[in-house]
Amino acid sequence: MFANPLNRGLKNTAAQLVAKRGKADIAIRKTTGKVYVGRGNYGRQSWNGQVATVFGCTGFLGRYVVARLAREGTKVIVPYRGIPRATLGMIIPMEFDLRNPYQIEECVRHSDVVINLIGRNWETKNFSFDQVHVEGAQRIAEISRDAGVSRLIHVSNLNARTNAHSDALVTKAFGEQRVREAFPGANIVRPATMYGYEDELLNNMGRFKYFYMTVNKGQQKVRPVCVSDVAHAIDIIRDDEATVGETYDLYNPKEYTRQELIDVVNLLLHEKLWQVDLPPKMLRLAAKIADILPYHYTSHHEVDLMSIDDIPSKDAAVKTFADLGIEPHKFELNALQYIRHYRPSQHEEDPLEPAGYKAFRKNQLPVAPDNKDIVV
Repeated sequence: MFANPLNRGLKNTAAQLVAKRGKADIAIRKTTGKVYVGRGNYGRQSWNGQVATVFGCTGFLGRYVVARLAREGTKVIVPYRGIPRATLGMIIPMEFDLRNPYQIEECVRHSDVVINLIGRNWETKNFSFDQVHVEGAQRIAEISRDAGVSRLIHVSNLNARTNAHSDALVTKAFGEQRVREAFPGANIVRPATMYGYEDELLNNMGRFKYFYMTVNKGQQKVRPVCVSDVAHAIDIIRDDEATVGETYDLYNPKEYTRQELIDVVNLLLHEKLWQVDLPPKMLRLAAKIADILPYHYTSHHEVDLMSIDDIPSKDAAVKTFADLGIEPHKFELNALQYIRHYRPSQHEEDPLEPAGYKAFRKNQLPVAPDNKDIVV
């Protein structure tokens, strides 16, 4: 009735002795010629032979990137400034300061890939835009190059331009140039406005649904992209040697105005947002006063971003989701899962599909003429 545990242990040992490693367990990094040998089966309980350092790992996008890499068996070094937010194993926390080159070198010393997600939409008393987006990005690129890192992925912004009407976007554009000079084979990734569980797009609409502030009557053009799609794209770029040195604009193929996004949220929540349109100059002045406060509430830099449209690059050399074989999620079909908890209590258990909205319905399987057998 019961198996002998001794026999079971002998069988497992014998299976391990006869197991052979296949070609799929071995990978070669073409840029450096380094050979990686995987160990284990798949996932967090295995190791694919690669080590990645993710700067900005505790941010919105960083959480999704780290989770995806670790799930595929990559050892992920997560540099942190405050309290470590990871457990030992596939996720390895290391303390660092962006201004300390020795700590940065420790974080990338054993890494094959470095992903830089560090960025802010407002300045603090400790860091200016130049220190974060330009000097910090250049320092990470130079140290990664000197440490023999084979791949560097630098995440910027879709609207990063040297002539942009925002200091945050201007410095990100200059940061891209510095990274290219320091690490010629680096990848530049420029995501559009992202949404997800911890975003500042949908969550702000739900949190401030009784007083949601807009400017220019909500006519800002937005190309919202799901954060999981961006993380997926970064993972493909990391793994595909053919993408070395490429620049990617990651955005939704469909363009919306902020007012259209508000209308979609109204439909999904079964409740109308109380929208308050304010003059940009007045809102910017109020935000400058808020900048003086010890804690961050808003900033005049964020008000500047409220008037800037998501405009993809017209450069034919810049690639998109399509070049990576990714079809971005449709905003209307994907947004409700992130804001459903903002619905009024009487609609909390309503189905995901709004009444009369056919786009939410799945295609039914074709049925044979006799209406009995399903055609597969």
